Amino acid sequence: MTSELKTLMDQAADRPATFAPDTAALVAAGQHRTRVRRVKVVAATAATAVTAIIAVLLMGPLGNARTAPQPATTATQPTMVTDLCAKSDDFFRTANDDAWRRQVVGNWTDKVVEVTDPDGAMTVRRSPDGSQYAYCVAGVPMMGKPLGGFGATLINVGIVTRPYQIQRYWSMACGDVPVDRDNRTTWCRGVRYSYAGRVPEGVTRIAFSGLGQHADATIKDGYWAHRVYTDNILKGNTDPIFITMYDGAGKQVFKERY
Repeated sequence: MTSELKTLMDQAADRPATFAPDTAALVAAGQHRTRVRRVKVVAATAATAVTAIIAVLLMGPLGNARTAPQPATTATQPTMVTDLCAKSDDFFRTANDDAWRRQVVGNWTDKVVEVTDPDGAMTVRRSPDGSQYAYCVAGVPMMGKPLGGFGATLINVGIVTRPYQIQRYWSMACGDVPVDRDNRTTWCRGVRYSYAGRVPEGVTRIAFSGLGQHADATIKDGYWAHRVYTDNILKGNTDPIFITMYDGAGKQVFKERY
């Protein structure tokens, strides 16, 4: 240990007393290190930028795929329930016959003419063998229960005899404005009238007026149907519904208040 210490002391004594650094060499070396460092920093920055751009390009579509809004689901209207059917030439015997009504709804799939609205539909159906016709009114349920159909047979005068009677139904209704039919606080106070009948010989147009409305019934294959709405049943006292029929020449051949 003593010999090693002596050796180290001798080496220290042999070194020059002063140290004179080469200033030019130090400056040149420092500038070189600075240039190398700058190149490395620029290269690292560029690499980081490229990496970020690639990440944006890759993550952008992926992010869009994850956050893209899904198509809005459209609310479906509840299935209409057929509330009442009556044979076109025998209303009184068939209107309240539930078994017959179920047979018509299930098997008489040939709809000669039909008019629909948010409250339901009025349909003229034909039997499978084509020999019989039925009027059926259908309602859209409110709180799970159909709004119902209440029928009446209107025996007309003039050119319209009993075989061509006009069928009328009425039921509570909400109108054409969308409503939440499952909400128990929703209450519909309107009335929807449904009309249908055979088209009398020579008649080409059947017009409705009243309750602030003017429209023609839908005619097809010898039958016609139409529906009228009012938000207040009492309005019919001051503005009643009139059905007017015209022939091919535009001449009025029938008009009655309903």
